[in-house]
Amino acid sequence: MNSKKYLLWFLVLCPFVSTGATTYAALQDSTYGAAQIRTAADFDLKFDRVTLNFGEELRFNLAPAQEFQLANTTVGLNVSIVKGYLSAHAAYMLRVRTNKIGTTTDANKILRHRVYFGLTEQVKLGTRQQWVLSLRERAVMTSRTDSPNAFEKQANAWEMRYRLQLQYKAMSKPLTPYIWTELTHTCNATDYQKYYNNNRNYVSAVKVATGIKWRLNSLHSLNFYLRYDWTQDYDIDANKEGTNIKSAYHIRKHQGMFGIAYNFDWKK
Repeated sequence: MNSKKYLLWFLVLCPFVSTGATTYAALQDSTYGAAQIRTAADFDLKFDRVTLNFGEELRFNLAPAQEFQLANTTVGLNVSIVKGYLSAHAAYMLRVRTNKIGTTTDANKILRHRVYFGLTEQVKLGTRQQWVLSLRERAVMTSRTDSPNAFEKQANAWEMRYRLQLQYKAMSKPLTPYIWTELTHTCNATDYQKYYNNNRNYVSAVKVATGIKWRLNSLHSLNFYLRYDWTQDYDIDANKEGTNIKSAYHIRKHQGMFGIAYNFDWKK
């Protein structure tokens, strides 16, 4: 008789007892296109095997909204390990999200810090070694200055980027055409991003570009390029305890861009 009483109380109280399980919202898809113009200026100071780099890049959105979107300031270092074949690089970048300035007074929502480092291997091909094939491997860490919900975004997001490039260098010509493709892979996606992506990190971007470098003289050059980016991300809205995923969006973005960059190349 007592066992039946306990069973009855269990059935009555069971719906009100929390099991601690997470509630997941259904994943929704969101895809859109964008267009952008980018301008940049780079200053390279070369000392034998060591190159110091200072750069500034400005990005302007054309669609879906016309706005001044982003400014990047970079300080970097490149070291030639095996001259002509292998080099290492590292840099710090300050990113200012200019399209947020008019909507918030919180600088933490505008600023991002980024550091990256990696290796570049290259080989020269052709009878006159006019073709240069290179592979760049780069680890990138982007640090947010706000305090994101750890179940939604990582405060320090790590990713790996792999770029394969082919360029044609004719010794007597000032023009160097090139083409490259780059793949980006997440390294520490949040647990809930992994949940919606079969419990693993994922390819977050595929980029392709073609352009031409025009050397004006021994110090100055210009770079014109066309580029296409395909990116994907998971926008998660979770409570602070991580027990309720209110919404989840799989965002895919297609972006085309035209860019022009100036380079000052000084050698000691």
